[in-house]
Amino acid sequence: MGTIVAAALLGGCATRDTGSADVWDPLEVPNRFIFSINQAVDTIALRPIAVLYRDWMPKPAQRSVHNAVQNLGEPVTAINDAVQGNAHQAATSMARFLVNSTLGVAGLFDVATSFGLKKSDNDAGQTIGYYAGVEPENGGFYMVLPLIGPSNARDAVGLVADASIDPFGLAIYNLASSNAYWVYAGTRYGVTMLDARTRTMDALDDLQQNSVDYYAALRSAYTQRRAEQIRQKREKTDSRAELERRDNLALVR
Repeated sequence: MGTIVAAALLGGCATRDTGSADVWDPLEVPNRFIFSINQAVDTIALRPIAVLYRDWMPKPAQRSVHNAVQNLGEPVTAINDAVQGNAHQAATSMARFLVNSTLGVAGLFDVATSFGLKKSDNDAGQTIGYYAGVEPENGGFYMVLPLIGPSNARDAVGLVADASIDPFGLAIYNLASSNAYWVYAGTRYGVTMLDARTRTMDALDDLQQNSVDYYAALRSAYTQRRAEQIRQKREKTDSRAELERRDNLALVR
């Protein structure tokens, strides 16, 4: 569920990009329809709630919510680290989960980072892209998912794969009931969405205000960001400065 909200992938990058990048979008008409529905939901409900949350929730509490959401994703991240052949990072991700779940009080505090345990952002979409014999930009046809946002065939499959191996979801489904699972999944989805929307509000507002076509600009930004994440995995690079440098080249600020 690491990519539940496409906003999270913008990472604070704002742009006046017109979305002219060549992205395969054979479903553009239905995609734009779903995009318009998503935008209506965001305008009417999600963004106003995110504004209230940002302005009224104490910053330390917001950080704790973010930490807890991130901590829940560490086991799935570790699995993807391992599948990509990075045993050291897989062990680090599991160590982060254990440390933050105990010393960090159920993940509310990111104690692991202060111990030098580096966080990974791996997900199944990146794992598929890592092994696919095509350019990272080629994630299959572009698609907009209802209440989720920008994606593509590769990343949509990745979302399903990550959800299917989530140990918390599997435990709740098998030990409790399917109804309990959907309560868990819905609650986690909502909190994750709220956290991501709040943290990227300025970036998305800037992108929307300075784009000729917001749909195309978000499509371009999403595709480029995901491609860069996969490229970094293939090249075994891990430099935030390099990522920002390429973002500045790709997205005209």
